[in-house]
Amino acid sequence: MSKIACKCGNILHDNTDQIRYKGYIISDGEFFDLFDFADEMIESGSPCREDMAMTFRHNIGIGEKRIRLKELYQCPLCGRVLIEITPGQFCYFVPEGHEEKNLLDYRAGELIEFKQRLI
Repeated sequence: MSKIACKCGNILHDNTDQIRYKGYIISDGEFFDLFDFADEMIESGSPCREDMAMTFRHNIGIGEKRIRLKELYQCPLCGRVLIEITPGQFCYFVPEGHEEKNLLDYRAGELIEFKQRLI
């Protein structure tokens, strides 16, 4: 998808990575399936980490995959939230009680600290 029209008339462009008004939504059931799938990949004992990473990426994401992520957008002009129903079709929600228009934005370049769990 390269362009999505918001109800306010603003055009949301989706033609690059790390878009500040785009995110993904996942159901609670699939969220835990994602952890189970990650566990399978980790416990597989495969010596090739790159192959494991690509298999993991191939099985999650957009489209008919094992773990379904739906696209989520927030219009930076009006604040509406657009949730993908099926590819290319969206359900629109208008925020109530606030004027926040950058709910999906994050600080670019912010480092995330990963903690290794010791057994």
